[in-house]
Amino acid sequence: MKIYGATEHLSKSREALSGAVHSALVEVFELPSEKRFQRFFPLDREDFLFPEDRSSRYTIIEISVFEGRSVEAKRQLI
Repeated sequence: MKIYGATEHLSKSREALSGAVHSALVEVFELPSEKRFQRFFPLDREDFLFPEDRSSRYTIIEISVFEGRSVEAKRQLI
């Protein structure tokens, strides 16, 4: 899992984002709660381009799912 965002906002919401995404993975994919693997990428404003109609809190959460998960499970996660 990769989570990208502007440094000033990502650092403030890191714990909440981590907990929310991990809880969803544990619930939907039935992962063990201790199996947590996340990477955070805080970016300087000049290194993070996003649509003008988004706020500076714009965040990208990228989850790689290995083959074998059902389409329904992936839909539930999303």
